Amino acid sequence: MSTWWSGHKTLDNTDFEAWFSNEDSLAFMDVVIHDTVSEEGLARIEQIQKYLQNLPPREADFLDLYFFKHIKQTDIAAMYGVSQPTVCYRLERAATRIRFMLALPVIDVAAMEKTLTELLQDETDVYVMVQMYHTTCQSAVAKGLGVSQGFVRHRFIRSLTKMRPIEGLAPYVGMFDMIAANLNVLREVSRPAQDQKIRHLMG
Repeated sequence: MSTWWSGHKTLDNTDFEAWFSNEDSLAFMDVVIHDTVSEEGLARIEQIQKYLQNLPPREADFLDLYFFKHIKQTDIAAMYGVSQPTVCYRLERAATRIRFMLALPVIDVAAMEKTLTELLQDETDVYVMVQMYHTTCQSAVAKGLGVSQGFVRHRFIRSLTKMRPIEGLAPYVGMFDMIAANLNVLREVSRPAQDQKIRHLMG
């Protein structure tokens, strides 16, 4: 059995299973269970931490501070100059994003990129599709290309429409359909400059 520490507290695997289930509330997160974390739970923790880099920056910050560093929502609110309900809202959105990322099928990206290159024959379209899988965020893809979110959305939907009739692409189409259905939920919210300073001070 492995134990994972968050500050001076120990987090139980059930916290992760509960928070990243389909629950809408984070109320139960106010109570931290002192127990060891199973190997499966430790792997889950590492997986969730990996996804933090794909979240909108402020939501990643709030989730890291609240869940992993165990700082109270009211204290996070004071640090960032926002209300506690705002912190709670961002945490719920972060949980929604991570639940979504965990639900996506695991894809052989190299194989998918080769297939899409043969089909789409446009480097920009291929980039959009591959990066939408990696980030599930049209804002992040738009920044990578130096274009608007509208441009990314248009290319994404156009490519998906082209892929849809091809039977052999059904697994990719299903995965991209999941992303398409969540484009608004998964849009990026920029981290203000003051957040950068706070994160630097927090280490």
